[in-house]
Amino acid sequence: MAVTRFAEDRRGRVPFALVGIVLLVGASTFGAAISTQGPDRVDRGVDAAMERSSAEATAALRSGVAEAAREAAAEPVTAPAETPYGRLLSDSTPFRDALRLRIYLRVQERLSVTRYRRGDVTAAATLPEATTPAELQRGMERIEIRGVENGTALRVTVRNLTVTALESGRVVASERRDRTVTVSTPVLTLHDRATAFETRLNRGPLDGPGLGRRLSARLYPIAWARGYAQHYGTAPIANVVANRHVELSTNGAVLEAQREAFGRSDPEGREAMQRARLEFGVKEFAAGAPVDSSMAERVLPRPNAIREPSASLPPRHGADNASPNRRLDVDVGTISGRALAGLRTDSVRSNRSLREVLRAAYRVEAKLRTTRRQTYAEPRPEFESPGEGWSLVDTDESANPTVESSVGPTPDARAGERRFDGFARHVELDRRVTWTWRRGNETRTTGGEWTERYRVGVTLVGRYAPNGTAPDRPTRPRFERGGPLDGPNLANVSAKASRRLVDEQGGRDAVAAAVAARDLDVRKRTVYGDRPADLRSWTNENLTAFRGQLANVSVSVSAGRVATYTTNPPERLAAELRRRRATLIDAPNEYYGAADRGRYGARAALLDETIRRLERRSANHNETQRAFDAVLHRVGVGSTERLHDIFRLRNTPTPIRQTSLPGSPPGGPVVVVPDGSPAYLTVTSVSHDRASGVPPSRPYHPLSAKNTNLFTVPYGDAADATVEQGVGGPTGVRLRTAGHTLIASESISNGSTPESRRRLRESVDVSMAVIRARARRIVRNETQLTRSAARAAVDEGVARWDGTGRRALAASNGSLAAAIAAAADARASDPSERRRERLETRLDAAFVAVRRTAAARTAETAVNETLTRVRERATERAISEASDRVRSRYLNGSFGRVAAGLPVAPVPGYWYATVNVWDVSVRGAYARFTLRTRRGAPASTPGAAVRYVRDGSAVRLDVDGDGAPERLGHDERVAFETGTVVAVAVPAYRGGVGDVDGNADERAGTWPEPRCTSWEASACRDSE
Repeated sequence: MAVTRFAEDRRGRVPFALVGIVLLVGASTFGAAISTQGPDRVDRGVDAAMERSSAEATAALRSGVAEAAREAAAEPVTAPAETPYGRLLSDSTPFRDALRLRIYLRVQERLSVTRYRRGDVTAAATLPEATTPAELQRGMERIEIRGVENGTALRVTVRNLTVTALESGRVVASERRDRTVTVSTPVLTLHDRATAFETRLNRGPLDGPGLGRRLSARLYPIAWARGYAQHYGTAPIANVVANRHVELSTNGAVLEAQREAFGRSDPEGREAMQRARLEFGVKEFAAGAPVDSSMAERVLPRPNAIREPSASLPPRHGADNASPNRRLDVDVGTISGRALAGLRTDSVRSNRSLREVLRAAYRVEAKLRTTRRQTYAEPRPEFESPGEGWSLVDTDESANPTVESSVGPTPDARAGERRFDGFARHVELDRRVTWTWRRGNETRTTGGEWTERYRVGVTLVGRYAPNGTAPDRPTRPRFERGGPLDGPNLANVSAKASRRLVDEQGGRDAVAAAVAARDLDVRKRTVYGDRPADLRSWTNENLTAFRGQLANVSVSVSAGRVATYTTNPPERLAAELRRRRATLIDAPNEYYGAADRGRYGARAALLDETIRRLERRSANHNETQRAFDAVLHRVGVGSTERLHDIFRLRNTPTPIRQTSLPGSPPGGPVVVVPDGSPAYLTVTSVSHDRASGVPPSRPYHPLSAKNTNLFTVPYGDAADATVEQGVGGPTGVRLRTAGHTLIASESISNGSTPESRRRLRESVDVSMAVIRARARRIVRNETQLTRSAARAAVDEGVARWDGTGRRALAASNGSLAAAIAAAADARASDPSERRRERLETRLDAAFVAVRRTAAARTAETAVNETLTRVRERATERAISEASDRVRSRYLNGSFGRVAAGLPVAPVPGYWYATVNVWDVSVRGAYARFTLRTRRGAPASTPGAAVRYVRDGSAVRLDVDGDGAPERLGHDERVAFETGTVVAVAVPAYRGGVGDVDGNADERAGTWPEPRCTSWEASACRDSE
């Protein structure tokens, strides 16, 4: 108003231009006043509101991230759903994508109620509202997550967060910012460790540290202890590896995998494991007992029940040396005896027979050395043609010798030769030549004569040239009586040489005439000196001792390699004998005569024959290994090398994850406690009252198992098939197996004879008849007994065993040969221990040869039918007789003697171990698996914890704000599938090793996969 009045006054009293200047100055002053007071205050309010709103947005962001992390852990998405919202999550990283989605929604929700007001200015941070899948996809792209501080915290960056300031509803400021917060929550670590744990559970024994390798480490000592206990009969074991052992070993291995993944294992699981070990120890002595359905009730106490103190595990049965880590000494053993028997067999002439070896020590190469000097010679006539047209068609020369004795020098013997004889002769040759001519059809002869005279010298020499196997050494004396037996020692060789080279060519004059005429037919002959009468017996005595020395040569092999069929002891023994050949033969620097050389030649021949037999067994071993590989491949194991790798890697150390992560992250270390439900995975049903993770009224099978014994009874399957494929022998069951089966069937006779047992006994009787016939023939040949005396000796030896089955076993293990040899020697006019030993060796070798023939084999059907009857009857008795004493009697007395397993290098006369293999598979799933940690829990709630829970339920989230949650996916149960292969080797003979209860393919739980009772596997999840 003042300005206005001033302007009016000026119109009356001053010029108008002055009034304009005044108004301009006043307006400038008023504008300056406004700009330096009110607008400054407005700008500062907007800036403060924007900053405070941004700070509150950061707090909201932290709160939203923390809440989203806890929700994501409580319901982790591991498999996206086939829904529009489920497709927002990738198949490779569904958990992280779901966490980003939750963070976006929670942060959006927090920001929607976060405002800052200062005077008339209101500021807020916002994210675009998203309800459709496309909008949510764009919203998720704004979220970046990353684990930091060694996994103890989550760093989240929100892109393009919009902060807006309004005054009186009008936007006065707006900007977009990227906000990054770090929240103390190990949600990514929990998920990653759970995933790593599940990966460990699903690893096979060769895939790296994990359940498969741990399962191998736990099953091996159980299988070996029980295998040895079965073999030696110290416990009534019919099933070496049962699924109760697989269950116990799996749970122990799972706890170890928990420690490796989380730094500690489930406390409830450890307690349940202790109870299971106690239960296992009690049940071990009832080896044939079936799986008890109340196992879960005894192992898994009800929640909050009073725990009983854990008891210690009873000592395991089994031999102290039942370990795959031990070393086995495999010796040459009976191989040297077989070699000696073959060496002594002279019925077939062979360079390897003892006769030829000794003969070779007396070998001499005789030779006629000659000189021929002409003393007179008439010219030889020249032929002349009878005339024109004649052609020479033939020339014939002849000489008529006249020989006169002469005295003079003869050729000298050369170095190494002995002069046997020498003579000189004058030889006059009246020579005549006849030429035959032809012209057309005409024939005419012409001829001529002339005379030649020669002085001839002949020397008969001999060179000692033994071609035996004795090491090359000088021999003295030679060609004179002497040596260790004071025998001829080549003294008579000169006469033999003279007879072969001089007498058989007409005598001295004829030889001299042939030398003069240059038509001597034979200049060399090989002759053999006479051998002392007692040379063979003297050598045999030395060979018997040497055989024992060879039998004791051994090599050390790993029991684990024997069990996995990845070592070849015959090959190593042959190499060891070759390496020690000179030491074993122990030849002197000089042989004391030909007899001494013959003795050491025999030692070398025996050694070489032993090596040859070992090499043959080595080749058979390799063939059997290939057949063994085929069996392993057929059942899915792969090969013997893979089997050995499983054994070798079973105890590979695995580092335990540190409980306190390095670097002391802010807020302290992440301590994760696993909690599985059920705490102990059983093959039997588990109910809700034993495991809270199992839904009420839905019994659950957390574990299923299968183990297959490759070489079991009935025995006419994989073991015999593998052996025969390897060595190319006849089909059928071996006599030893048939004998074992026949003995085992005695417990089912009850005074009557089942048809299957009768057929089996008749088949074994036929085989034994062949062996008895061969024994009678050998006894007669070796002892010169009469036919009736030889038969009586054989009958006496066989009669030492009562029953066909025991006689068959005696024929298989060498004891029958010893008994017959003793009976035959006792009937001889001059009993001799040396003869008895020789006869025993011959009989044993003959029985081996007979057992390899089809005539000594037993039909598979007879064996299998009898074994089936044995098992049925023994099971009936075991059920009817409740006492452990009777159970032990029938289980061990019958089953324990039935052959099982695969003999290693099962060629006759060489058997040093029996192996068997169990192929084990397990599948399991926790009904609920939880990881707990206090890190990241709300500080306002004492004792609170973040829980990462996998229970197979559907994961739903209200993403569009309509109050109805949409399905995102599933949090799959922590499940696994793995397995291993266990091989056991026991010493030879007895009953071998293997499952003899007739259940070669043992399955437990709901194989092939764990599931809810009466539900399909997919229905074990919560209803969708």
